[in-house]
Amino acid sequence: MKRITALLAIFLVALLAWPLPGQAQRVSQLPGHGGSLPSATTPFAPPPQVAPPMLGARIVAVVNDSVITSTDVNARMGMAFLASGLTDTPEVRARLIVQILRTMIDEQLELQEAKKLDISVAQDEIDKTLEKIAQENNIPGGDMKAYLSARGIPPDALINQIRAGLSWSKVIQRELRPRVDVGDDEVDAAIERTRANAGKQEYLVSEIFLSVDNPKDEDQVKQFADNLVQQLRTGGNFGAMARQFSQGTGAANGGDIGWIEQGQLATELDRALAALKPDEVSEPIRSASGYHILGLRDKRTIMMGGEAADITAELQQAFRPFGPGIDKAALRAEAEKLRTAISGCQNLQSRLATQFPAWHWQDLGTVKLATAPAWLADKARELPIGKPSEAMGANNGALILFVCDRKSPDGKIDRDAVANQIGNEKLELQARGLLRDLRRNAYLDVRLGQPSG
Repeated sequence: MKRITALLAIFLVALLAWPLPGQAQRVSQLPGHGGSLPSATTPFAPPPQVAPPMLGARIVAVVNDSVITSTDVNARMGMAFLASGLTDTPEVRARLIVQILRTMIDEQLELQEAKKLDISVAQDEIDKTLEKIAQENNIPGGDMKAYLSARGIPPDALINQIRAGLSWSKVIQRELRPRVDVGDDEVDAAIERTRANAGKQEYLVSEIFLSVDNPKDEDQVKQFADNLVQQLRTGGNFGAMARQFSQGTGAANGGDIGWIEQGQLATELDRALAALKPDEVSEPIRSASGYHILGLRDKRTIMMGGEAADITAELQQAFRPFGPGIDKAALRAEAEKLRTAISGCQNLQSRLATQFPAWHWQDLGTVKLATAPAWLADKARELPIGKPSEAMGANNGALILFVCDRKSPDGKIDRDAVANQIGNEKLELQARGLLRDLRRNAYLDVRLGQPSG
């Protein structure tokens, strides 16, 4: 039986409406591997006074044979505020609580799957992860447990999250990774795509992914995503929020998904990414599986070795001079017909002569983008190989540009790195699918106000 009612948010807001430790300092908005806690550059402040909970420990949710209590959720909520820099208000709590509980339910499912497979996490693995988080966040003395305790948060809130993350990672690596097969043809295609895209942009991206597995959750997840974006744009820590809330496999690394080539993501994500400037955060973007929040940390020109200044493009163009009997509207219409009918550079001269005799062919030769006029360099950098540009106005007519090839100085390509990237993308999809299946088959019971025991 699966029973999660619409009263969940109302009940939990009431259950958890008690003060938590004050906010901590924030680190940069879009850290590359955002830590899960803010930086601390001063000695520990005295432990804050924490008001007692309004209600005693209660069972909030049953996940198969495990339980989540109000004490667990209170602790996680406190850690979420400390980590993300979110303002602790009843309104923010109301928006966060459902996603926090959902995350904790997922963690229980991950731990149960690991237990079923006889996968465990050693204490030294947890200790090393705590040390790493402390180091990344400049925690005084490097003691995460003391840091959390001094701020009224039980260290087990973080330890349990670490244990679930490490367990799930082992499940993915042992059970799913062997099923991922990357063929030589896929690597060759990726390399060829990179060659064709040389001179175009690629983006260093962080992502928060919130899945929508049931249509009835659509509004709830969208509202939560909107709130996260609002908080991120007012100084929230992207990496910390990704660690706390993202359901992507990059969550443990602060949402970091690395360098992404233009055109590599789904169309709706690629379009949103291209519109961002460094250090900007996108609106929530709906994909087939859920909502994505993208943070652009940097962008650069795609290279195949050498320097960006050395990139060249082989260009041809079709030119139509103005003349009697053709106005601008007619010329635009004719240009669109040409762009629809002709692509690619092979035999472009003869095809123009046959199909569009008023358009003159010209071979521009090999152009070094660094020394080309800005408008031409931009077009030559962005256009897909063989695809015609839109018609552009010239002094005495209109022209359509064709990029026949793009080259940068030869550089060795690490085929293993390319294969790993493709494999990771496949693994991400499989991991999401496995967790979705675990949710679908789980016994979930959210208890509204029923005392435990």
